[in-house]
Amino acid sequence: MKSYKEKANAKINIGLNILEKLESGYHSLDMIMAPIDLYDDLEINFNEKKGNLKIFCNKNDVPTNENNIIYKIYKKFYEYTSLQQEDIEVKLIKKIPSEAGLGGGSSDGATFLKVLNKYHNNILSTNEMINITKNIGADIPFFIINKTTRVKGIGEKLEIIENNLDTDIILIKPNFGISTKEAYINYTNLKNKSNANIEKIIKGLKENDVNLVRENINNHLQQSAKLFKNELKKFEKELYELTKIKFYMTGSGSCYYSFVEKQISKEVINLLKNKYGTYFISLTRFY
Repeated sequence: MKSYKEKANAKINIGLNILEKLESGYHSLDMIMAPIDLYDDLEINFNEKKGNLKIFCNKNDVPTNENNIIYKIYKKFYEYTSLQQEDIEVKLIKKIPSEAGLGGGSSDGATFLKVLNKYHNNILSTNEMINITKNIGADIPFFIINKTTRVKGIGEKLEIIENNLDTDIILIKPNFGISTKEAYINYTNLKNKSNANIEKIIKGLKENDVNLVRENINNHLQQSAKLFKNELKKFEKELYELTKIKFYMTGSGSCYYSFVEKQISKEVINLLKNKYGTYFISLTRFY
């Protein structure tokens, strides 16, 4: 048996603009995505014989059948390469919350694909891995690169950018979710949308200017979600009143993040845990 132990890290969106709806039904986006060091654990065991894939997970609400992204990638890889399927067991320990906008499922899939490709002597190039997975999950191409990136199109146009921002990152996910589909549908009802200034965010990341980054973050999905999710407005107001720090939604949420100076991050974490003891709260950094 050949075994691999990997960490599949999460991501945050630092600004997200919706540009247009495409004929395919997808939306063209322009956004910054950055890897962070919150991660799931994957143990991938190759049993050195032909067979099928078995997935085991510590969370009962995570599918372990063909609905799991890992399973979809397994099928796509062997279909594309025309290799015979290997007998593989994947043990997945989920630490990244689901339906949070943190990309946990996509990261698991991308991490698995890179190991699968390595096991088969790197039969696929990076571009091939991106092309065969972009329709499985929009965030998978980013996780194949796994560096701070300007992401355009439906997630397949990637431009690595320099990130020197030296700050702690606090995550908080409320106990309610947001429908990504509903957020996109309601986007058309936004009358006065605020755009992220992606160029200035890139400048701030490069120059370690946290204020320049903060001032230019906006997320169209966050603005759209507040049209139909009244809890969000209340939650954002409470967060600011409690911490005097602005929090931003990542992706389609419902997880929020904030860039916090190292000397006060533990104090902010304690404030949040005292008020929101049942919420997912994590202190993290860029990966």
